[in-house]
Amino acid sequence: MKIDLHNHSIHSDGIFTEEELLKSAKENNVDIFALTDHDSVFGCDRIVELSKKYNVRVIKGMELSTNFKGESIHVVCLFKDNIIPKEMVDFSIDYKEKRKNRAIKMLHNLNEIYGFKIDIDSLLKESEVITRANIMRHIAKLNNLSFNEAKKYVSPDSKAYIPSTKISVEEGLKLAKSSGCLTILAHPCLIKNQDYVKELLDFGFDGIEVRYPNYLDMEDIYTKLAKEYNILISAGSDSHGDTTHEKIGTCTLSKEEFLPIANKLNFKL
Repeated sequence: MKIDLHNHSIHSDGIFTEEELLKSAKENNVDIFALTDHDSVFGCDRIVELSKKYNVRVIKGMELSTNFKGESIHVVCLFKDNIIPKEMVDFSIDYKEKRKNRAIKMLHNLNEIYGFKIDIDSLLKESEVITRANIMRHIAKLNNLSFNEAKKYVSPDSKAYIPSTKISVEEGLKLAKSSGCLTILAHPCLIKNQDYVKELLDFGFDGIEVRYPNYLDMEDIYTKLAKEYNILISAGSDSHGDTTHEKIGTCTLSKEEFLPIANKLNFKL
């Protein structure tokens, strides 16, 4: 059995619709996966409804964007009983507007500062929650740029960049835990200052993503930390459906590894 607990769709910065993500999961022999769009729960209900015809089971979730000492820290939130908490729906609606306003301002900056072609209406139709990845793909497509070339224009070093409105890790965990979510520190391998990982775990995460594409050599480090903190281990492919990320099913848990998480979520195997 293959269980993948970190994946994205068009409801944030992924390019797959709910059905396309399900087809990809089926093709890659994934039995269970979580939909964890950035600050968005908008695809969860539909993907669970569609999953029945593919014989693939889906866990509803969200990847919460937070900040710690200047670093972007992501929190995978998995929903107990596979029910979206009202607090997470409200949060998603609020963030949708904030991300939309930020995207519009950044597009105007990209046009005015660098002379890039932009199409605001087209971008806003792409997803409910617009991230930097959406903006990057947008300017790459309209201005004949590669993804790597476009990336530098939406990075924090760019004159066009506008910081996203992120809550602190403490605020994010408080929101998630008060909503009854299971909280997992996403891709700790991507944190620039690895000394921060222990500091973050001190905030009270329920689990840590020990297995992540292209960083499998760090799995033992995070597995030891999970034992030290007596927390759950998780794994995720962080699939977005594009070529800059790995396919769904690349990093998974076995049934035995997933069982402690399943019990916490009341998810029957």
